[in-house]
Amino acid sequence: MIKINLLPGKAKKDFLKLDLFIFFFIMFIALLTAGGIYYLNVKEINSYEKRIDETKKQIASLNSIYNEYLAMEAEKKEIRRRIKAIDTIKEGRGLSARILSDLSDTVKDNVWLKYFKKTEKTFELLGHSLESESISSFVEGLSKLPYIKNVELKNVENTVEEGVQIKRFAVYGEISL
Repeated sequence: MIKINLLPGKAKKDFLKLDLFIFFFIMFIALLTAGGIYYLNVKEINSYEKRIDETKKQIASLNSIYNEYLAMEAEKKEIRRRIKAIDTIKEGRGLSARILSDLSDTVKDNVWLKYFKKTEKTFELLGHSLESESISSFVEGLSKLPYIKNVELKNVENTVEEGVQIKRFAVYGEISL
C-alpha cells in the first residue's frame, strides 16, 4: 500500500518562521520607535531644565533690581504722603490767616478776644466785652463770613474785675471752605 501524505509539513514550518520573523521585526521597529521617542523626550526635558536654570539665574540677577524697585515705590508712597500733608498744611495756613484777618475786622472797640481754638471743622472763641450789644454785633459779623456757619453764642457771664463790670462770652461754630 502506498501512503500519501497530503499535508505539507515544510510549508507549515516556513509559515511559522515567517510569522516569527515579522513579529520580531515589528517588535524591533516598535522598540526602536519607543527608544527614539524616549531619547527625544529626554533631550527636550534637558533643554527645558537648562532654560529653567537660566531663567532662575536671570530672576536671581533681577531680584536686586526688584528690591530696589520696591524701595523706590515705598519712597514714592512716603513722598506722596508728605506732599499731601504739606498741601493740607498750606490749605489750613491760608484759612487760618484769613480767619485772623476777618476776626480783627469784626471785633469792635468794646470786645476783647482771649481764646480762639480751631479744629478741623469747628471753632471755639472766648472773649470779654463791656456791652451786650457789642457781643451781639460781633456774633452777627461772624455769621456773615462766608466760610463760618452755625455760629452760636453759648453763654454770657457777668463778672467784675478791678471794679469794672465785664461780660465773658463763648462762641462756637463751624468752619468750612
